[in-house]
Amino acid sequence: MPLPRVLAVALSAATFALVQNPAFAQQNWKMASAAQPGSVLLGHVEENARLVGEATKGEIKVERLFVGSEQEIVQQVVRGRVEMGSVSLAGTSPLIPELAVLNMPYLWRSNAERDFVIDNHAVPILRKLYEAKGLVLLGMGEVGWNDVVCKTACLSPASVKGMKVRISPSPASKMFWGSMQANGVQMPLSELFPALQSGLVEAADLPFVYYVTTPAAQSTPHYVMTRHLHHPSAVFINKRVWDGLTPAQREQVAAARLPADKMRRDVEADERPKMEDFKKKGGFVHELTAEQRAEWSKLVVPNQQALVKEIGGQAQEVWDAVQAGRKVFADRGGK
Repeated sequence: MPLPRVLAVALSAATFALVQNPAFAQQNWKMASAAQPGSVLLGHVEENARLVGEATKGEIKVERLFVGSEQEIVQQVVRGRVEMGSVSLAGTSPLIPELAVLNMPYLWRSNAERDFVIDNHAVPILRKLYEAKGLVLLGMGEVGWNDVVCKTACLSPASVKGMKVRISPSPASKMFWGSMQANGVQMPLSELFPALQSGLVEAADLPFVYYVTTPAAQSTPHYVMTRHLHHPSAVFINKRVWDGLTPAQREQVAAARLPADKMRRDVEADERPKMEDFKKKGGFVHELTAEQRAEWSKLVVPNQQALVKEIGGQAQEVWDAVQAGRKVFADRGGK
């Protein structure tokens, strides 16, 4: 028996409303990252993706997407082909050069100083820089310290002078290796591993928790703890996608992330046991003394101001905010 006309019309109207109203339609997003299996970094990306679905009660489902090039991830998110990204500041600096200030080699006196300054003084400026490029910064994350990796034990600046090394697209990387008078070859991360295997380059700098999950750990087995460049990362979303959310959804998505401090501690805790396992398998981890590390830093520090000037844009504003934050940290008795 056919439905009464009134009931049929009501059902049709309800169905139309469900289709047209985005609050009732599940949105399927992707969060792109270059994190490799076996890394705590991958776990952070997957957990951040899961938290969005949980916070929105399933209205938005986020799936992790592996993309080997961080520069490609950033471009895909800017274009709206991917909704979200989890990318290091170094990987985003080709689009936002000012981010390289926070990758400045030998910038920080301690981890505590770094975390305080980034969270309290840098983030407000970063939000403006991301938004100007069509991205919304949701929160900070962690990749770890960059150290030098070589085919042989390169324990001093003299050992890398003239060596063919990979320079990342970040101005901070160019400055570091230029200070060492190395023979730099700029290439994206996705091209680094075949370049190391073929001998196109003989060295690079990478964070250990990422390095150990890649072919570089076999082709370039000497990891030298220069601790020269710190890698913050960021989770961000395409601004058009963000603007299309309801106010409640924006609040939920903004809150749905792991705290930056937890990610920092996770990376620290993950690094040491992985180093011990790496050494047991035949790899080399070279811990430097303060005096040995000073041999690297003394070549770099005099070039910091020149790098700020070279970056241009709002780099001086970021630099000034960092210096103001460092003073506040010191005045509070921070070390």
